[in-house]
Amino acid sequence: MARGPSGHLEQLPSGGFRVDVYAGTDPLTGRRLRYRRTVKTEQQARIVLGKLLEQAAAGAPPDSGVTVAELLARYMEVAELEPSTRETYDGYIRRTILPALGSMPLRKLRGPVLDTFYARLCRCADLTCTGRPFTEHRKSPAISIDPDDGRPAWHQAADALRSAIAAGLLSAGDQLPSVRELAAREGVRAAALQHALAVLADEGLITVRQGRRAVVSGQPPRTISQRKRRGETGHDCERAGCLPHQCRPMSARTIRQIHSILAGAFTAAVRWEWIDRSPIGSARLPKARPRSPASPTPTAVAAVIAAAREAQLDLLAVYLWLAAVTGARRGELCGLQWADIDLDAGVIHIAHSYQARGGQKLRKDTKTHQDRHLAIDEVTATMLAERRQRAQEMLASVTVELPVAAYVFTDDPLGRAPWNPDWVTHKVAEVAGRADVSLNVKALRHYTASQLLAGGIDLRNTAARLGHGGGGATTLRHYADPVSEVDRRAAAYLAQLTAPMASGGTAPQPSPKGSPERADNQQPLLIAASWLVNAHRHSRGLVCLRQNLR
Repeated sequence: MARGPSGHLEQLPSGGFRVDVYAGTDPLTGRRLRYRRTVKTEQQARIVLGKLLEQAAAGAPPDSGVTVAELLARYMEVAELEPSTRETYDGYIRRTILPALGSMPLRKLRGPVLDTFYARLCRCADLTCTGRPFTEHRKSPAISIDPDDGRPAWHQAADALRSAIAAGLLSAGDQLPSVRELAAREGVRAAALQHALAVLADEGLITVRQGRRAVVSGQPPRTISQRKRRGETGHDCERAGCLPHQCRPMSARTIRQIHSILAGAFTAAVRWEWIDRSPIGSARLPKARPRSPASPTPTAVAAVIAAAREAQLDLLAVYLWLAAVTGARRGELCGLQWADIDLDAGVIHIAHSYQARGGQKLRKDTKTHQDRHLAIDEVTATMLAERRQRAQEMLASVTVELPVAAYVFTDDPLGRAPWNPDWVTHKVAEVAGRADVSLNVKALRHYTASQLLAGGIDLRNTAARLGHGGGGATTLRHYADPVSEVDRRAAAYLAQLTAPMASGGTAPQPSPKGSPERADNQQPLLIAASWLVNAHRHSRGLVCLRQNLR
């Protein structure tokens, strides 16, 4: 039989009385549930003891000492998040929220505290910054490569970093110098250093993310560290690459993302009856500046596709073409299998997305959890048919059939492992750099949206092709070109209309949708298509595509 709550009185040296009631342990946090109150007289203490015993028997929550760090840990265990979203949240919690607020009790966190926290982030994203100049000291172990050593260079570099982590020279949360900095300082090839970091990441010693410095794995201290401010004994700032601190304000968009994490956690705390009310509603958020979507031109897209072909990356050229004509997300194209393509009907079934996060690789449903069927033109269907035939002929030479569930974009002849989306992002940026064009995979979705809307395709079908819900609001807000081709034609028409009337002439007629100007605008993509397919075999498909673009 479970024991009920029990309590006692304790007289304090000051002459007052403390009332203490014990009601077991909290099943979520494992903390002891205690109801405590201090009063002046013994008579008041006995009255309060009876009230607290009734409160404990009814299951009412006591004043809790749970901290923000404990709340976030419990919240992340039960929150339903996608793997990529969870990784992003973990990064914000580890780098920003815990060092500033982790040790604070929930009941002491109020709106003014959050206002101060957000204001500091608006000034500088580095929480160690107080506004005064200081030097950011970096921890950088020496990596010496012995040419007489039988081990390869990457093996020696990995051993040096592994030893530094084991000896405590590099602690959890410390950032490693970039591969470019290490290669220039230590005289080691960048490829060897990249291999070494990949090996350490597979071992779980460091965390590597695309576009960011590698970080030593583990839980960093939950208090704001001053390690950037002071150097250790024997520290060589010149060798380690220490630099004066420069304030880098955190964007309003990122602060709002942190606010949403705290909002979800505090909503759970109210639901769990850890606190009576959430402080989130009384916090003031910085104003988010709307970002104007940027759409590449057909000439820029065609130049990047041509650069991929010139670099002998034909499959990447097909990837870029398919991204431009379908508007699919990068993970959706990486997760595309031949079983999802009906070349006879000219339809692609987008139902899955491929992700590689934190060592986990999975084929899951799409971002919006909805599948869609996309029509493709004859040129694209022919392009994919030739690609599949090439893969089948390669396997037929060794008497092996192409599996039905083989991935389209893969380096494996059997199509068992697709491309990593992060690798695609890196490779597209590299190819775009060769073409002297600023373009990434997501910009191709902007291109699809803006060109479809400019071509007179209605918003509903454009949003459906991109996989957007909400009637196309997301398409207009984030993907449509702010100065569309339709708007440019409108400006030209108004100018043509006004000028003759001002001089006493007659107003000209507006140009039709399929004007020669629009056809010329799409001409670079037609040239790119002719590169990807055999023009004399598929001239009928090019004519069809030209008619569609008009």
